[in-house]
Amino acid sequence: MNSIQRLAELLSELPGIGPRQSKRIVYHLLTRRRDFLNELSDRVRTIADSIAECASCHRFYEKGSGNGDLCSICGDPHRDRSLLMIVARDADLDSMEKAKGYNGLYFVLGGTVPILEKEPRKTIREDELLKTIERYASTLKEIIFALNANPEGENTETYLTRELDPQKEKYSLGFSKLGRGLSTGSELEYADKNTLQNALQNRH
Repeated sequence: MNSIQRLAELLSELPGIGPRQSKRIVYHLLTRRRDFLNELSDRVRTIADSIAECASCHRFYEKGSGNGDLCSICGDPHRDRSLLMIVARDADLDSMEKAKGYNGLYFVLGGTVPILEKEPRKTIREDELLKTIERYASTLKEIIFALNANPEGENTETYLTRELDPQKEKYSLGFSKLGRGLSTGSELEYADKNTLQNALQNRH
C-alpha cells in the first residue's frame, strides 16, 4: 500500500467521508503549499494535548478556557440550572449555542443507540449522564431530549426515557423533546438557527 492509499484509508474512517471523498482530499492536499500541510499536521498531532473533556457535560473544550474541570458553559453561574438538554454530539451542542435560544445546561451522550443494539450502555455515556443529573438534582426541573429526528435518535430517546424513569420520579423532573420545526430525518448539526429556535420553543 503506497502513501496516498494509506492516507486515504485513514481519512475514510472519519464520519461522512467515503473512499472516493478521501481520495479527493488526499489529491487536494498534494496541491497545497507546504506551510499549510505543516500546520495541518501539527494541529492534528497536538489537538489531544490542547483539548479537555468537561467533567459535567462531557463536551470537548480548549484547555484554559473553562473553570477548573468544567467548560465555559457549565462553569457559567448565569446559565439556567433548571434545564438540562441532552444532545448526541458536540456538533449538536454547537448548533444549539449558535441558535442563541437556550440558556440552560447540556449533556453530550457521545453517540446514539442503534435500533438493534443489545448493549446500549456501550454506545452512550449513560453512567455519566446519571452522575450529571445527580450533580444538579437540587435545581434541575426539566430534561430536554434534543436528538436527531431519525430512527436512531428516536430509539435513543425511547431508551433514555425508560432508563431515566427512576430519576424522573425521585427528583420530580419533567421530560420534553424538541417540537415542530425539525422535519423527520433531519439532523441538529445541519438545522438553521430559526428551525432550532422553533423546535425549542415548541418542545413538548
